[in-house]
Amino acid sequence: MTESLAAMFNSGIARLGENPAGAERTLVVLGTARGGTSAVAGALDRLGVYTGALSAGPVFEDVNLANAIENGSEDDARRVIGDYDSEHDVWAFKRPRLLYHVQDVHALFRQPVYIVVFRDVFAAAQRTRISGGVDIFRSMDKLLADNERIIDFLETARPCALLLSYEKLMANPAQLVDALIELVPREVDSATRQAAIGFIRPAPEDYLDATRTTKASGAITGIDHDRVQGWARYNFPLKPAATLELSVNGELVAKTVADRSAETLPPCPQQPAELPGDSSCGFCFELAPQSLATGDNISIKASEDITPLDDCPLQVELAGDAP
Repeated sequence: MTESLAAMFNSGIARLGENPAGAERTLVVLGTARGGTSAVAGALDRLGVYTGALSAGPVFEDVNLANAIENGSEDDARRVIGDYDSEHDVWAFKRPRLLYHVQDVHALFRQPVYIVVFRDVFAAAQRTRISGGVDIFRSMDKLLADNERIIDFLETARPCALLLSYEKLMANPAQLVDALIELVPREVDSATRQAAIGFIRPAPEDYLDATRTTKASGAITGIDHDRVQGWARYNFPLKPAATLELSVNGELVAKTVADRSAETLPPCPQQPAELPGDSSCGFCFELAPQSLATGDNISIKASEDITPLDDCPLQVELAGDAP
């Protein structure tokens, strides 16, 4: 490529303003839901940047600071940010819902640099449809409005920012990582750089699994000849009580709803029901007498989920049955 044509090359990266002076700064990853912010936050984590007390893969969202901001408590947000500032010269925060609050908390961040990810609206809406069953046109309308919020903030506040194209960074992850390294005022060795590059990959399985709003967790805590009980709930907190399906030896035999408290579950000779916290997410499949026997294989899944509960399938073992 000639030098003149090289100047026309679209890298998918644009910089606004100059990096803050000195070693102290906060890297704020901003973007829409399903928009690629997890890839950026994960790459920062691999580069050794602290991403928060309660941040963990595959999404790297610090719910500690997120809760303080989204609950509208400036004092709590200021306290958490102050703690992170005192412990880290550079740290990062990623949370898609920040776009609804960024105008209010912008001034709380110490020397912020915004890393703003933009993604093809249809692709992001399609991911939301697959992960959560949301109507694709409704999702695209919301994503367009959310991108407008981000653009309004950038135009109004004029912060130091790095603007990124999700599609182009996926095509050239090394280019993204090198742009992020420029924001980290410390030496990054080649092994660390390669670890960050290796993290960025399209549709990682752990991310796809963790971000399903239809994903349910639960466990079987008791089995008898005429009942199976335990607890189950969707991981997404806004989902209603889960409707569960019980299969025995590969055949669907019963459905029930996991909306009972531990006190309302009948006694079961195998083991007591233990529900997480004080949640009303217990279930009990009540079957015909002698429906289950040792050696039967049972499996339970939420009707909207694509995988069974964590301890399923399970082989039945009941006292008094012939081995």
